[in-house]
Amino acid sequence: MKKVAKGFTLIELMIVVAIIGILAAIAIPNFIKYQLRSKFSEASSNLEGLRKAEEALRQGERNLTIAGVLVAPANYVPGQYWNLGGGVLPAAGAVGTQKLAWAAADLNIANAIDWQIEGNTYFQYGVATPCAGIPAVAQGGICYGAGAISDIDGDAVNGQVALAKPALATPTTAPAAFIPATVVFPGPAGSGCFPSGGASTVFGSPCASTLPDVF
Repeated sequence: MKKVAKGFTLIELMIVVAIIGILAAIAIPNFIKYQLRSKFSEASSNLEGLRKAEEALRQGERNLTIAGVLVAPANYVPGQYWNLGGGVLPAAGAVGTQKLAWAAADLNIANAIDWQIEGNTYFQYGVATPCAGIPAVAQGGICYGAGAISDIDGDAVNGQVALAKPALATPTTAPAAFIPATVVFPGPAGSGCFPSGGASTVFGSPCASTLPDVF
């Protein structure tokens, strides 16, 4: 008896291809979303490390040194929070889909308060200290706002994660914006994690704004 070879018909092959296409159309966007969410989690982790470093600094009685050089008493005195010198870290480059490199100078600033950064980051970080302590210094204070910005999906709209520690005298008020140098950071006052006027309930844990980079 002669055997007849059998295979898939054209209709069957088209159905299989259609099913694979549907599954791919669902799976690929979700996979990209999970990747972006994983990258975005960097900010919360690093801000938690920054929070611990700032709290240890506030409760301690040590002076700050950057690469062995003492921060001038006019800029910082023991027992206050520090604004990391008033700039953003890392200082060079612009946030986007690629990680930013931390130069030695950036790492020296972070290491001054024992804030550990491992490798390059998708985010830039900044701290503001708007509540003057006694004595008042240029780079310190008794409250702080810390924030991180990124554009990991490359849409030219930054996402942000923020953390505020208010002064004890004003427990319902947090910094309205971070202002290192002349750049409002991470976003304009009244937007993102800090509503207009500075009132905020984002004290003990990070806040992720509802901008496009939050996944």
